[in-house]
Amino acid sequence: MKRIKIIFLISIFMALPCLAEAQELMPANKCQKDSTLTLDQCISMALENNRKAETAKNEVEMAVNLKREAFTKYFPEIAAMGMAFWANHDILQYNILDIIELGIIKKGKVAGVQALQPIFTGGLIINGNKLAGVGEEVARLRKQQTDNELRLTTETLFWKLNTLKSTMKVLDTAVSFLDTLENQVKAAVDAGVVTRNDLLKVQLKRNGYMAEKVDLENGISLMKMLLAQYVGLGVTDKIEIVAEMPDNVPPFPYDIYSPTENALPLTADYQLLERNVEAKKLEKRMEIGSNLPSVAFGAGWYYHDLLEQNHNFGALQLAVNIPLSGWWSGAYGIKRKDLALKNARNELEELSEELRIDMQDKWNTLTAAHRKMEIEKIGIEQSEENLYLNRMYYEAGMCTMSDLLEAETSRKEADDRFVSAYGNFCTAKAAYMIATGR
Repeated sequence: MKRIKIIFLISIFMALPCLAEAQELMPANKCQKDSTLTLDQCISMALENNRKAETAKNEVEMAVNLKREAFTKYFPEIAAMGMAFWANHDILQYNILDIIELGIIKKGKVAGVQALQPIFTGGLIINGNKLAGVGEEVARLRKQQTDNELRLTTETLFWKLNTLKSTMKVLDTAVSFLDTLENQVKAAVDAGVVTRNDLLKVQLKRNGYMAEKVDLENGISLMKMLLAQYVGLGVTDKIEIVAEMPDNVPPFPYDIYSPTENALPLTADYQLLERNVEAKKLEKRMEIGSNLPSVAFGAGWYYHDLLEQNHNFGALQLAVNIPLSGWWSGAYGIKRKDLALKNARNELEELSEELRIDMQDKWNTLTAAHRKMEIEKIGIEQSEENLYLNRMYYEAGMCTMSDLLEAETSRKEADDRFVSAYGNFCTAKAAYMIATGR
């Protein structure tokens, strides 16, 4: 009974972060009837319905629009202007020989339209477009990270639910065994072969299992609600999953192993670090470019109504901007960007090593989980043989009922450990696949 309670509590505590995250789900797709889902269906629904997935999609769309906005800087800037004024006295006044005062331009209208095409901007436009492209890649990689997180959390909830359901099957098998044993012992008591004490021991054991079953049912109900809400079905336990517990240990997944040096470039984390270095390079170039001269060529058409004369005319323009004093402060800005680039490169090297260590750690965890399954499978075979022998000994009067019930408990605990080991193996496999960029 203590083991079932421990399994139940562990499952609940490990699921609490998922419960907090589930509050961010979209309220759509409420489940009004029983749903039976496979693991792939659960993952697909989580990627579609989780608000984190929606936020990541919006971030990608924002980055795409920013890139399009940056591209427009290649084209001329077109502007139109117009102005009309009425002054309370003439704007231009002349005093001729201190005798005659003349004034002109008391009112007028001015309008025009011009287009200015950047010719040289110190690389600001080109590098700005490249930086916007890097921003789009970063948004897509972050979306991939979000999707990976959703996949792993969904798989974790799925296999926890499957573990609890499989544990329930083990418990039902144990109860069924005790039901059969109880009938046999009743007959033996009636025949005067054994004492009533043996019957009471069987009944007490069965009552303990039934109490465990209540806790387990509550755990399954809660885990169903967690999974249902995480995949967008709302708060309900009317959900079933399609997953069977294998009779034998699955073969070791040698085919999914990938050397860390090969897997590293495939991961979103590593690619984000590379994009960070690339972004810092472009930011440094833009800082340099902001301190270089800029040249723009333009043309316009203008109209004015001054001195009671209407005139319109066209004009060509050449604008040159040389930031003479900009290098004073600009030199410090360039140095700051250079240091930021060096930090990004250091971060790339350091975190790359940590990512490779994490991959190896997850492979070791997967290897250990498979090995534990093999050990627990052997334990099941040994416990079944032990139960068989103790039952034979009891029927022959060579052991007590306590020995027989202890053997039955050992068999049940062996089954529980194998069920738990299989769930851990499936979760470890998913974690390794995601850690290696797949």
